[in-house]
Amino acid sequence: MSSLSLALLCTTVLSARVSLTDNHGPFIPASKPIKLKHTEDVNGGTIVLMTHDGRVLADPVTLGDGTVTNLTDEIPLLATIDEAVYLQLIRPNGQAVNAPLVIEPALSRRVPITEQVNSPERGTWTKIVGWQDEGALDRDDLAEGAGRIDTAALATAVPRDDAVIRSGWWVYPERDVRFQTDHGELWIDLREDVAPGTCRNFRALAGMSFYTDTIFHRIINEGRNGRPFVIQGGDPNGTGESGPGWWLPLEPSHLPHDYGVVSMARADDPDSAGSQWFIALDRRETARLDGQYCAFAEVIKGTSTIESMRTVELADTDYLSSRPVHPPRIELGRIAPAPPRIPGTGRVHAPVRPPSEVIPPTTTE
Repeated sequence: MSSLSLALLCTTVLSARVSLTDNHGPFIPASKPIKLKHTEDVNGGTIVLMTHDGRVLADPVTLGDGTVTNLTDEIPLLATIDEAVYLQLIRPNGQAVNAPLVIEPALSRRVPITEQVNSPERGTWTKIVGWQDEGALDRDDLAEGAGRIDTAALATAVPRDDAVIRSGWWVYPERDVRFQTDHGELWIDLREDVAPGTCRNFRALAGMSFYTDTIFHRIINEGRNGRPFVIQGGDPNGTGESGPGWWLPLEPSHLPHDYGVVSMARADDPDSAGSQWFIALDRRETARLDGQYCAFAEVIKGTSTIESMRTVELADTDYLSSRPVHPPRIELGRIAPAPPRIPGTGRVHAPVRPPSEVIPPTTTE
């Protein structure tokens, strides 16, 4: 048994590890507690609950001598969290070790509110104008407007109200997605805190090698405002029309479409995403995607790869196709353990920045 691992238990199965999941698997119903056990060599260490950016949410929990820790008793906050949080193991010497556990609340869906609009650029299309918590449906005990958000693009997370239905938690080790392309590496940090279902879909596809040997079939280097727009891939046939055979419910992500942000491509139906995804290239072009497309991850390594792919020769510059002459290709896609998170800091790798914003290191002669 790895001395650095945490194991997840339910009340009836005391030996189930997070990675092996027995009986209940990684889902813990709201009626049961989240319990942890640990190996003896981390006795006296702590586990720390934090947000994606490292903000500590509760007092650290000290790991006793061979005891089972009831996490929901130790950190009551878990009963009311509205987005995924991260539980990090800290050794007695203060060193953060191993990938953290993601604790993702299973909540009722926020369904997009839509209207049909018409614009010269796109004709008639479906615009998202807000969100409605499905937990409010067919309930007479809630105030009018419960669970409703009257804007599509969210600048920050919007707390849940009495409309929410809390079913339990998904608990699993944090994993990154890594792509080796013929233009270099792309390391991707999944943002379970903003779009957990979309992250689960992307992580599962990458883990099944779905993206291996797929191409980036669409590269728009000049958007409506004349700036770089997106690099799009994820189609198993490279046509721009294929997918995994299922549709993905749209989530109300509050992650802005900045440079290097990864988002799901879709057709007009809000729930029509499947496997195709894109990398945003310039906020001046992609800001209009906020609230209409689901941003779910950030590239944390691969600026040179993005720039190399962005500048390949295009066979045509038609906005709807923009197909490269020689499309960049993913040679290998896989998932990998995320690095430990540092309390107060978060991840050691920051999201990539546009090359124009990167300040070269100072040198002395």
